[in-house]
Amino acid sequence: MNQLSSQDSRFRGRSGFTLIELIFVMGITVIVFGAAAYMIATPKIEQEIRENHAGIEDLALQARAMSYSYQQAFVLELREGEVRMSPLARPENERSEAGEEQLGTPPSLAPLDSFSWPRVFQLDPKYELWVRRWNSNDYKIVRNQTVERWIHQPNSPCEPLAIQLISQDGSSLLSRSFHPLTAKATDEEMTISKP
Repeated sequence: MNQLSSQDSRFRGRSGFTLIELIFVMGITVIVFGAAAYMIATPKIEQEIRENHAGIEDLALQARAMSYSYQQAFVLELREGEVRMSPLARPENERSEAGEEQLGTPPSLAPLDSFSWPRVFQLDPKYELWVRRWNSNDYKIVRNQTVERWIHQPNSPCEPLAIQLISQDGSSLLSRSFHPLTAKATDEEMTISKP
């Protein structure tokens, strides 16, 4: 019995946590939850910027493939907020005088004028489009009425180009370079930080 009463008095003297212990635990909790929130948000930001780049790459791949198939040049027009792809020569100008057949088009392919032109990919307005041309070290922003044209010829490589998307608040950036033969993009640089 005597032993129980001495243990009771020892526990009665300490009735909770000290202020320092509570602050320490709360600090660790804030750090853990902050890191978790950042890790949850980062893949979403990365996914958004990659989806915008994927839309540009998809049009570049289409232009490359169609230039080979139709043996005709296609152009990508990089504008503020959008990218457009169309034949370099208008399809209605490609008709022969003899009839409805298109010049140089294999019979298994649909005529170019059966497609709606231009094909347009709208960029998310929160991203700015920057372009680095061949033989240049600097990116140039595409804004206002500026149009950067990227031509895909059927039997020659296209210009090696690099495209960079930067969020307007500067928190995320993805730059990718495009292969001159395939128009396939590879990552050069990616930065995602908290705005």
